[in-house]
Amino acid sequence: GTAGVRVVYYNGDAGFVDKILSSVDYVGIGAPESVKKEAQMNAHKVQTADATNRSLIIDFVCSDVLYDDALPHLVIEYPAYHYKVLWRTPHACPIKTNTSENCPSPQYHSNWDSLGYRPTPGWYDEVKFGIFIHWGMFSVPSFKSEWYWHQLRSGNKEFVEFHNRVYGCSGVEPDKYPCVGPSFKFEDFAPMFKAELFDPDEWATLFKNSGAKYVVLTSKHHEGWCNWPSAQHWNWNSMDTGPHRDLVGNLTDSVRAAGLHMGLYHSLREWYNPAYLEDQANNCSTTAFVDDILLPTLKDITNRYKPEVIWADGAGDSPCTHDSVKYWKAPEYISWLYNESPVRNTVLVNSRWGTGSGGDYTTGPDRYSPGKLVPEKWESCYTIQRESWGFDRTEDIGSFYNTTELIYQLVSTVSCNGNLLLNVGPTADGRIIPAFQDRLLQMGKWLQVNGEAIYNTKPFRVQYDTGDKRIWFTQAKVTKRDEKERRE
Repeated sequence: GTAGVRVVYYNGDAGFVDKILSSVDYVGIGAPESVKKEAQMNAHKVQTADATNRSLIIDFVCSDVLYDDALPHLVIEYPAYHYKVLWRTPHACPIKTNTSENCPSPQYHSNWDSLGYRPTPGWYDEVKFGIFIHWGMFSVPSFKSEWYWHQLRSGNKEFVEFHNRVYGCSGVEPDKYPCVGPSFKFEDFAPMFKAELFDPDEWATLFKNSGAKYVVLTSKHHEGWCNWPSAQHWNWNSMDTGPHRDLVGNLTDSVRAAGLHMGLYHSLREWYNPAYLEDQANNCSTTAFVDDILLPTLKDITNRYKPEVIWADGAGDSPCTHDSVKYWKAPEYISWLYNESPVRNTVLVNSRWGTGSGGDYTTGPDRYSPGKLVPEKWESCYTIQRESWGFDRTEDIGSFYNTTELIYQLVSTVSCNGNLLLNVGPTADGRIIPAFQDRLLQMGKWLQVNGEAIYNTKPFRVQYDTGDKRIWFTQAKVTKRDEKERRE
């Protein structure tokens, strides 16, 4: 029932490290030859060290990954000669008994080390393909970027001139951008975000037909607007103004009815929230924004909607607000999420919680495409429109990735141990325009034929054909060899 096991070996025998590493063959998990050779090459250094300083530390972490994937990862530290091995293996998982009593659930402490022992829920690695949705106040101007308000307030010439000409005087740098007419600030877009054509059942059907297995919706982006009735955001949410609907709740119900997993994106920061700005001004000696706004809203969406992914983003605008522990208190929330929340057995979190952040999987930079095997589970968030995440009215059809490009991204991502989270940007009135629909439906048709090579697979021993990088490899998660070993 423990969250992880650490085994420490102390020995004066110069060859003990190599012997230990070689012994893993006897439990069905072969150590890579490179690991063995590295240990052998450095054995003479171990031989000259004090016996009490010579150690092998193995951290066993529960994982449902099949045996031939669960290779140990070795780190050698000099001059202390500590050999540290992180070993994810089914052998470290809590034992299920045949009686009515099972081992107690592990309890995780509010620090990244403890949280790192938590086994990743298996559903995520099976599904491979999800839909990301950027939708909010920025969808009203739908001009260039979902960072519209920030670009406007920062005095970006293109944004200020567009806003002053189309909507009214922004008040930004009036000497530089003179404007005659009524005032119109970003906040005035709220009544215009009506979502009057939003049909959550239609969206869910489209996502299911695309072949996606999970959905991640923006609950709150960096401007702080909430797509649900947040008690901490009075008159700055979709129930109090604009659509007068619980957009998160509506879509969550429809997505689950379609048989898909539901997750929520949630921005940590809020650019112009007075409490957040005050914390920054105090060099984060205060954490009022986190304590009074962020943590209560995270717990609210967790208890209310029971998401299976919490997708954090936006950790900081000044050095002190990048700290995942001291400022954002992420481990405090995530330990509650893993220990007590209604989704403690199924939920996953990504890795964008600030510096030092852990997570159930790694979220690289936007449109991340490493092109090689990544040992730990990872996710690529990718756009259909080439530039913006929110809907951008200025982009023509040539600014959309074609279906072949998107399928290539899916295949190469899955081959390298990743999931693809593909973004759509709905309009302010609640439509997903035909260009997005076309790409998603074409991907769905491809997956109807080729889904066996995507869903519930694992990386092959090589990722792509060196002679033709259009050919990428995966293999079934349960192979004939696995079945034979299990029967034996």
